[in-house]
Amino acid sequence: MWVGLLIGFIIGAAAEIWGIANPETLIRLAKWEDRLFVICITLGLAIATPVIYGLYALGVGFHWSPKPLYVIGILIGGLLFGAGLALSGYFPGSIWMALGEGRRDAIYAVFGAILGAATWTALFQTSVGQWLVSTLNFGSLVIGGKKISPFVIQPLDGLTRLDLFGIAVVYAVAMFLVAYYVPRYKGGTRSCLRENIEKRMTPIEVEKHKDTAMYLTDGALPYESGSTAQKLNEYYATESNVTRWFMVSVAGIVGLTVVLEMFLHQIFGESTTDSWIAGMLFFPNFKYSQIVFKGIGWEPFSDIGTLMGSFFSAIFLTRRFTAFRNIIPPSWAKRFGYNSAVRFLGSFGGTYLMLLGARMAGGCASGHILSGDLQMALSGLEFTAAVFASMLITARIVYGKR
Repeated sequence: MWVGLLIGFIIGAAAEIWGIANPETLIRLAKWEDRLFVICITLGLAIATPVIYGLYALGVGFHWSPKPLYVIGILIGGLLFGAGLALSGYFPGSIWMALGEGRRDAIYAVFGAILGAATWTALFQTSVGQWLVSTLNFGSLVIGGKKISPFVIQPLDGLTRLDLFGIAVVYAVAMFLVAYYVPRYKGGTRSCLRENIEKRMTPIEVEKHKDTAMYLTDGALPYESGSTAQKLNEYYATESNVTRWFMVSVAGIVGLTVVLEMFLHQIFGESTTDSWIAGMLFFPNFKYSQIVFKGIGWEPFSDIGTLMGSFFSAIFLTRRFTAFRNIIPPSWAKRFGYNSAVRFLGSFGGTYLMLLGARMAGGCASGHILSGDLQMALSGLEFTAAVFASMLITARIVYGKR
């Protein structure tokens, strides 16, 4: 179980450098202004999916975790998750990263997340909750196969494990093409990957990178010229910076870390911890709490590790630690001003919707989008589509006016 601390530490530190701990990063994703998350996730899938299915074809055992495909519950959960993401700028896991980075509104996000998880625990007891998870439930399906036990993905009739590997290669090529051709910035022409390979940027992309460095370090600790922090924070705006490949390599680090977790017979998930806390505090005898208590693994440990890794990175690497000063995300401030109470309400309410949706769907950005899509799970792909649709629509409504 304690290995979860190390796994969480690696992911927390890498993602903090990535910028995910800052809610502005995910708000800009929701506004479709900065697609770094999309590029890095698809690149991580392109690297990790053939690895896990290739090793599986060779007989290596893994703890498979594709979520059950119950179409209606996952659809509604994904829509709620996407709306909450656009409002709060947080994933379940990035809340812990934000706490490690010293972000004040993350404190309110924690309470919103626990309350959202508690709401699903109560709803699960009802006929409505049971209907959501049982209607159109086709089991744990992946592209070309089905999970029949925690350690076995059974290929569909006529297919073999080698065929699953072939499907994974085609899937990886598709993910790589997305990572390569989707421009990182609105108004730009190149992804992070193409910028590194071609070693050139448009003037718009240079300005966008500088703007990104500014909001990532808003209210943060000072750093010296030529330091590691400068290289990490200003890596694209600096000519021939030796760290220019780091942000791309993070995608592989995260993806392969999830493969390692599954090899160690655990699964990668972040929102389960909130249900575990809610169950312990409010509903210890409820049916859903009992399911969580029985099935939870190292998720609380990995969440603590995520916080610790983010804190380490924010202090010693990026210097983005804000010491819980009142830092309002720029996109939020442009729309709603600098009123702290309004921002805290958005953070609390957004994470409430997000966790309610995550638990309704049976997973979050970690369990569905990263781990699920890495396994080519149909439930993960449905959840991802619902999240992005809801996120984009909500952001357009919420942040569309000035």
